[in-house]
Amino acid sequence: MKRSLSRVLLTLFSISIGFFSGFGLLAAASHARSGAVAARAIAHASVEAPEGQPVASQESIDLAMALYQISRPSDAIAPVFNPELKDRGLTVKSSWFGKTKVFIGPSAFVSWAMLGSTLAHEVEIHCRQNFPLIYLKDQLGLDGTSDAEREAYRHEILNASRFGLNGRDTGLIAATVDYYYPREK
Repeated sequence: MKRSLSRVLLTLFSISIGFFSGFGLLAAASHARSGAVAARAIAHASVEAPEGQPVASQESIDLAMALYQISRPSDAIAPVFNPELKDRGLTVKSSWFGKTKVFIGPSAFVSWAMLGSTLAHEVEIHCRQNFPLIYLKDQLGLDGTSDAEREAYRHEILNASRFGLNGRDTGLIAATVDYYYPREK
């Protein structure tokens, strides 16, 4: 209870400070867009992916973006294939006003479903999250990064039928959250 109250107070304080510094509107708009995108994504019907495993390439990323109707925000650069990336995906923002960058690694290409799910995780959720607020929460010990990751993985699980994820893949996503981003007991 005490920790939840401190999170609420910190969030209200951060937003208040943000409004006075000009970033509050950006934070509020980002949060509102994130919720709207999540609701819209759930409404998408399942799609037929091409046969077989996608080739680990930029062309497969571009096709999956179109196939699963994943739209990126205007302040984000189109996702880029990075053959050196160990994770399925990575989203970074280099400065307060810089463009958000998404990198997709080879492990996202195990299936069209996993590629689409990874792109949605990175583009539909992380690109719309408030990076300065996440950083501030982390600095205050309030699990900003963990909360952001849980939200993105939850989006993947809620949209499993949209991407055609099988039960095994959905279970692996849930296990990733439990292992790397567990909720405190």
